[in-house]
Amino acid sequence: MFNWLNVSMTRKISSLSFVLLSFLFVVILYSTYQTQKIYKEMQEVAEIDIPLSEVIADIEILQLKQHLLMEGIRLQGDAFFADEVLQAKSVKGFDEFSQRLSSQLDKSVSILHAGMSFGSIRIDVEEHQSLIQQISVLHKHRIGFESLFSRFLKTNKDQHSVSWEELEKKDNLLDSQAEELLANIERLTMKVAATVEKQERDFMVMNAILGVSAFAIGGYLTLYTILSFRRKVGSLRGQIESLHRSISSEESGDMIRNNGTDELDQLEKDLKVLMARFSLEQDNRDEVETQLMELATKDKLTGVFNRHKWDEQIKDEIALANRGHHFSLVLLDIDHFKKINDSYGHDMGDYVLKLLVNSLRKRLRETDMLFRIGGEEFVVLLRDTNLGDAEVLAEQLRKNVEVLDENDVPAFTISLGVTDYQDFDDQGTLVKRADILLYEAKGAGRNRVMAG
Repeated sequence: MFNWLNVSMTRKISSLSFVLLSFLFVVILYSTYQTQKIYKEMQEVAEIDIPLSEVIADIEILQLKQHLLMEGIRLQGDAFFADEVLQAKSVKGFDEFSQRLSSQLDKSVSILHAGMSFGSIRIDVEEHQSLIQQISVLHKHRIGFESLFSRFLKTNKDQHSVSWEELEKKDNLLDSQAEELLANIERLTMKVAATVEKQERDFMVMNAILGVSAFAIGGYLTLYTILSFRRKVGSLRGQIESLHRSISSEESGDMIRNNGTDELDQLEKDLKVLMARFSLEQDNRDEVETQLMELATKDKLTGVFNRHKWDEQIKDEIALANRGHHFSLVLLDIDHFKKINDSYGHDMGDYVLKLLVNSLRKRLRETDMLFRIGGEEFVVLLRDTNLGDAEVLAEQLRKNVEVLDENDVPAFTISLGVTDYQDFDDQGTLVKRADILLYEAKGAGRNRVMAG
């Protein structure tokens, strides 16, 4: 037994299919034999028994749903009147209950009338008329309950015009009437005889034909399922191997199919290996994308954001400012930077730029952003900062650079133009205003801060 559990999936399916088909064949033989025995015990097939039984089942289900709706309202209490969603849901449920109950009652009347016309109902006419009258009474109770529930919904507004007790009493009355009707219908169906639809021989022949057909179809489907299953699994494993080779051609020669207890287990192991490879490749790809993004947005020399990033960021900041946020800009560059390059060389000039960036970063906040937008020109984006605070910060930045003292590095200073966002500003007007202030600082002797 335990060895059978470890065999391949196809052997399992084959074994189970053989057992099931053998059992089906035995059932066919047994049913053919039993047909002769039970034929004489069969009664006439009812013309109204089955439809009325379906009506009984549907009404019982409707009663259960009605009880659940009422219980839901009772449990919700005052919250029911405060929640319009709960009320709408309950109204929908009661409307559906009323409509379906009405439909089933009409269906019962139609079945009874049809049975009377064809002479299939073997009961007294008086009993039949009484049942139809009872259905009519239940209709009236249904309509009365629907009207009472509508008034109950207005209870919260009309100062309890209809109490819960009244609604519950009406529901119990409707329920008792429905149960009584179901009991009478059930008694009626017990009296209804059935007629035989076909002769015994036709039934036996048809039963045998269906059995043989089922046996043949079952055998064909079993064989088809096994062959299709093995073909599909083999195809999937072949595709997985191809994916492995496409991911890493260096390891294609080392690819060996994983062994498992059956085909599905083997396929599962192959997929796990493939997913691990994909995960590794995705991690590598994310790392490369991160590096590319950094190269695209960072200045290679100083490590601060570049001009491309500045053009994107200033548009976002202006959009936020139009919705109520505020920010300021500090535009700065190194005084006489060309003289440093000419006198000390471009390597020293590069080192001065790095030294400047380090000095600026020591004073800036984490939310501030520093961009290099030109050779020696930088811009600082100060979020949630007004013009006064930005001017104070700019002065601190200027002093920090002025007092820098490092061996073999020439002293240098910076000039700064400070402005903040104003209504209807765009990138052009904002930067132009800061640029004008920067040139005013240079014109006033450099190593200065101009704000406006």
